[in-house]
Amino acid sequence: MASPPGPPLSADAPDLSPAAPHGGGKPPRAKGGNIGLALTLPGQIVSVLVLIIPLLVALYMSFTDWSPTRGSLFDAEFVGFENYSELLIWDTRFLYAVLRTLCISAVCLALEFTFGLSLAVLFMRSFRGKSLLFSAFLTPMMILPVVVGYIFWMLFQSSGPVNQILEFVLGPDVALEWFRSAPLAVTAVIITEVWHWTPLFFLILLSGLNSVPENPVRAAVILGANPRQVFWRVIMPTLKPVIIVAFVIRAMEIIKLFDEVFMLTRGGPGSATETISLYIYKLAFNDFQLAYGAAAAFLVLLGALGLIHLLLMPVRNQLLEVKR
Repeated sequence: MASPPGPPLSADAPDLSPAAPHGGGKPPRAKGGNIGLALTLPGQIVSVLVLIIPLLVALYMSFTDWSPTRGSLFDAEFVGFENYSELLIWDTRFLYAVLRTLCISAVCLALEFTFGLSLAVLFMRSFRGKSLLFSAFLTPMMILPVVVGYIFWMLFQSSGPVNQILEFVLGPDVALEWFRSAPLAVTAVIITEVWHWTPLFFLILLSGLNSVPENPVRAAVILGANPRQVFWRVIMPTLKPVIIVAFVIRAMEIIKLFDEVFMLTRGGPGSATETISLYIYKLAFNDFQLAYGAAAAFLVLLGALGLIHLLLMPVRNQLLEVKR
């Protein structure tokens, strides 16, 4: 049986049919784009004024022979790649500074990773005073590098606490002249840097350990894997992107190592602890060779970009993967 027809619509009933497109089928344009541009434009202008323009001026300077004692930069002679070729071929002090920086960086990164991973594994367990120790272990990272350098400069003095402890443990004739011997001076720099930045590795690796999924670990335990096998064959491969990112972040900073070395040794004895940043500083502000120093800085920048590119290659696709 057919249902009876419904009541007729009155003329005053609201029209519930879809509205016709405005303006010939095109919806009205949202104003969010203009608002976003207005909000980001001041920051972009500041970035251009503070970053881009000085970078371009320094790049132009690196192709000249300008120094502050020779008048205006734009009156300086354009020498092309002469500064770069001299740095790479004839300036052995620059090459040794680069090599020295890489060696110190490699040792510091290895020690910081080892200590940071050990602390991160330790803090995965529950024990008394964990919160207090966590804050204490992160404290060195919060101290200014200049302050850290001055503190360790006092600690490594001939009559400082380090030598006093050595004399107490090993005998009265064991006092070391930390800043008069090249190996000891490099050791002091490494100790200072490791103490200062191990907390960064510790914090990153602890965050990575806390984010490891539980299902693979449980599956490995069910299949009979012992704790050592679970750690090295399940947890560490999962932490690979976190570890590489931690190395990249730390490598970008340690290549610019300056403050601690400047406060501890000034690059001495001789040039035994002269890092690349300290060498460029001496070129620019002691010898007033600003154009030559700018060329050295751009070579270091290119080298750092290449190093970071190589470090990120194993996990680049994983980090850039878009999950749908």
